[in-house]
Amino acid sequence: MRILQVCPFFTPHVGGVETHVEMVSRELVRRGHEVTVLTSAHLKGLPETERTPEGVLIRRVRSSGTVFRTPLALSTGRVLRGLEPRPQMVHLHYPPPVTSYLAARALRTSGLPVCLTYHCDLFMDGPLGIPLTAVYDRIFLPTTLNIARRIIVHAASYARTSRALQGREIAVIPSLVDTQRFHPREDDQELRRALGAEGKSVVLFVGRLVPHKGVEDLLLAVPDLPADALLVVAGDGPHRRSLEELARGRNIDSRVRFVGAVSDEDLPRYHAVAAVVALPSQNRLEGFGLAIVEAMASGRPAVVADLPGVREVIEDGVDGLLSEPLLSEDLARKCSSLLTDPERRKTMGRRARESALAKYQVSVVVDQLEDLYRTMVAQGGAGS
Repeated sequence: MRILQVCPFFTPHVGGVETHVEMVSRELVRRGHEVTVLTSAHLKGLPETERTPEGVLIRRVRSSGTVFRTPLALSTGRVLRGLEPRPQMVHLHYPPPVTSYLAARALRTSGLPVCLTYHCDLFMDGPLGIPLTAVYDRIFLPTTLNIARRIIVHAASYARTSRALQGREIAVIPSLVDTQRFHPREDDQELRRALGAEGKSVVLFVGRLVPHKGVEDLLLAVPDLPADALLVVAGDGPHRRSLEELARGRNIDSRVRFVGAVSDEDLPRYHAVAAVVALPSQNRLEGFGLAIVEAMASGRPAVVADLPGVREVIEDGVDGLLSEPLLSEDLARKCSSLLTDPERRKTMGRRARESALAKYQVSVVVDQLEDLYRTMVAQGGAGS
């Protein structure tokens, strides 16, 4: 099958959506499908066309810039219409919004089957964020959603609580994790020494340093963690400087390590030194939480904000714990309950690994996507 994935950003851009699309595309190619990823040339110097070592073809559309973390690849529709050979199945990924909207417009008369993964609701910050989001949701989003015969969400609770998805035909297919790369490992003593974490219980955060990830809440929780706890923040982003200033201002910088962006090769090493992984997200921009399933696959319990979508990834009290969003005291309490109870932590970590294998490993998730694609190709036709 010739499958087109339309993704606003793609490698070398780093993010949960990009990682999801990359893993899905690699597995589809391994199964014998031809996969093209249509994306933006978000950085100068990126080639217009290239093929990954695994065989995924990347087609990049020149971008006029990035506004509100959204690439303005305005020729997306024209490039999509000119693709040869013509795809048999099109899979859109939203948000950011502009790329999927332009693709949807180009697909209206194509006759191609189209599905869309709705990774999360749109949210733009800043003084213009709320009115711009309202305008987009009212004027542009219906075109994007109407083209899709199936709208995929990673968690049923997210769809139930999303105003944009009410009355839509939904398929629930979770995101995925490479359970061969992320697996239980022996403690990495070399990394522990490099972090100055000898004799420490490590609480790990992995993600971009942007406001909705809730790292501020995690920093505010540090004084209430056990005295031997060390917070390791793995990731980079525009919020990093203010987070470092907050740590210094609270006199907790000696208990925090900001390690910056971590390579794909090294990330499993950080899970090996972690006792607990925390994802204290603050709003609906977190629709699933790839960091959670990476922790689970690594045999580590996660403490997760009790929000639609992410709350479904774990089973509270079985393979992880839910904490009240925006409440650092509860976050500290839930992390501490695991840090001070090694047996409970070990049991939860084992169950987390079992859950990751049963629900989130690549083969399980791509089986579901492949079935959906085949059904839609057999039915034919795009939405209205």
